[in-house]
Amino acid sequence: MGRGICENCGYYRSRLDESNCFCPVCNTEFTKLGMIDGYKVNNLNGEQRAQWAEKKFGHPISEEMHNLRREYQKRAWLEYEKQEEEEQRRLEEERKTYEWRAMQNAYNSISNPSSARSNVPKCPVCGSTSLKKISLTTRAVKTAVFGTIGAIDDAGKTYKCENCGSKF
Repeated sequence: MGRGICENCGYYRSRLDESNCFCPVCNTEFTKLGMIDGYKVNNLNGEQRAQWAEKKFGHPISEEMHNLRREYQKRAWLEYEKQEEEEQRRLEEERKTYEWRAMQNAYNSISNPSSARSNVPKCPVCGSTSLKKISLTTRAVKTAVFGTIGAIDDAGKTYKCENCGSKF
């Protein structure tokens, strides 16, 4: 994995590997940069990178390629913002669901005190009663397959919450 820049349009990629070794703007193979050049270019903005590429490769980048690169970067930024907004919406929905469940649990414990006093284990993280007991067979298999490291994960734990996955 390294850094690369396109000689044709000046597009820079900070993480190159075999799956993305061609420029997404003009489909030209990236020129891999050494550690020092990669560090220098990484600290420049888009236009400065293009100017650096022109000096490095000894030929100017056409205005058409500059425009294609700018358009691609604008589309990529808009896509990134869209994904961020979707992630924020998802997290907000998750938070609302969590709060709703907490309110339901609080209401149920107040409205039905006999079940609140019953001896039913609850998850300390999310309060769910949907628990699965960690069996001796599971512990033995983990120990056999992974050795002591496999057994450490379940050491001292009795239940696994089927809602949030925590072990306690």
